[in-house]
Amino acid sequence: MVLSDDLLALPKKVAILYSDVKREYFSNEETYLTEMGADIYAGDVAKYVEKMGIVVTTIPGDDHMAENLVKFNPDMAINLIDSVRGQSTLGSSVPGVLEILHIPYTGAGTLGWALGTNKFLMYQLLQTSGVPVPTHQIVSSSTDMIDPGMRYPLFPKLNYEHSSIGVAADSICHNEKELRSKLKDLITTYKQPVLIDEFIAGIEVTASVLDGMNTKVYMVQRKVGEGIEDVVTFDKKWKDYLDMTYIKYEDPILKGYVKQAFDILKMSDYARIDIRIDAAGRYYFIDPNANPFFGPPKETHATYSMILDMYGVTFEETLKRLFLNTLQDARIEQNGWH
Repeated sequence: MVLSDDLLALPKKVAILYSDVKREYFSNEETYLTEMGADIYAGDVAKYVEKMGIVVTTIPGDDHMAENLVKFNPDMAINLIDSVRGQSTLGSSVPGVLEILHIPYTGAGTLGWALGTNKFLMYQLLQTSGVPVPTHQIVSSSTDMIDPGMRYPLFPKLNYEHSSIGVAADSICHNEKELRSKLKDLITTYKQPVLIDEFIAGIEVTASVLDGMNTKVYMVQRKVGEGIEDVVTFDKKWKDYLDMTYIKYEDPILKGYVKQAFDILKMSDYARIDIRIDAAGRYYFIDPNANPFFGPPKETHATYSMILDMYGVTFEETLKRLFLNTLQDARIEQNGWH
């Protein structure tokens, strides 16, 4: 299909939505820290949008979001909201509001967002579709029976959270005593189920996906300081991020799996997916993230954008592709084209 000039036009007005972050919304310091400064990061993105000659405003995801969107009347929205009142699982309400207001938006829709905040469900969908994941189990109590078929070391992680929340130096558990202790800590602190993986010794690859007429996958091997296991703990990600290095990683077969996962999990426009690769070269998808932290690489150190920048895709080009893809999908749907 040949696209008309209308389908290739950039938006004239863009609203950037960001999390309404107040300390009292968050049950602990870690989750608060991952979203602190959301208004500043939204402003960093807005500066780049404004340079493109587009009228732009930033709007917090609070009780007045819908009212402010109606007043501004944008052509589309960039959805940077990670949580509503401190809860990531409520994030799927934001695409719902945008759908009701008929405002095209970047990122996953209500279903893709809801799937993205349930790692166990994502694992099940990937596994049944032939995308490899670690042997795993979900528990809701530190005293739940552990599947005797699970082989140590085991790696417990929060089922609803991304951003390495809850991941620490003691996350690799070599025996039941260590596992029970870590489970108790996670469940007591975060009040949510825990997904237990068989830990995959090897390297970690992270893939940035940029959707469009042709879905592109840009992959890097992520190395963490001097650690032999390259596990991205909370402290490494948020406090010592300069210790992490990235090396381009090419694997056409793995790229195919990444694209498959992107489609299975109802992701849209962009995503970041983490994969462990063992010594035998086997892949294990461990953390698909539908709406990853997004912003210009120099100002925000967003991993997603840093990876694209390594491959020569500037933040300006990324924004342009997101705008065109989002508006193209909206206009095609509006006109009933297939």
